[in-house]
Amino acid sequence: MRLNSLLLLIGAAGCFSGRPPQTALAPASAMQAPRPVKPTKAQARTKVKAKAPAKALAKAVATAPGASVAATAPTVLYKTKGDYHDLVPVMLSADRLSIVAYPAPGDVTGPAAAPTALADGYWLDNRGIGLNVAFLKLSYADYGRLRAAPSLADLDALILDRDPLTAYCDCGPRAGYSAPTAQLNALITAGNLPSRCKVLK
Repeated sequence: MRLNSLLLLIGAAGCFSGRPPQTALAPASAMQAPRPVKPTKAQARTKVKAKAPAKALAKAVATAPGASVAATAPTVLYKTKGDYHDLVPVMLSADRLSIVAYPAPGDVTGPAAAPTALADGYWLDNRGIGLNVAFLKLSYADYGRLRAAPSLADLDALILDRDPLTAYCDCGPRAGYSAPTAQLNALITAGNLPSRCKVLK
């Protein structure tokens, strides 16, 4: 009886002395780290294949048409029936009946959006127009103030001229010109556009 009572007293003293119980877990640093599991050959092949799409995507982004616009964009010169240089262009289908491409309002803000005036009534395109271009009744400034682009139906109603071009020339990539305005003006005044450029209209 005395031994049992003594053991009970020692146990009670341990419970109320604030000491941690003897069954507490050891610190994480003292625990043995698990051994890494070596992947099987099949798992390794799967991992390599999973990386391939990411590499392909990165390559596609790097070689996308818009990856180096300044170097790859064509140097387009054009003339129009009227003075449309401050009006927003849109692209039409081959039959010129429907709009197939148009800018967002944020794309036409700033002086770089408008074309550059050249000699003899030519304009140097800075937007990326094509032969099927049309011009809206809205200026760059007015269009740029819109919160969002109008619907296709509203844009179609805003078209001022569906066939505005009187001349259109592709003079090669922009990278071929160190001073485009001066070099193109020299070609125009010397009458050398047909020998240097593709006259498409």
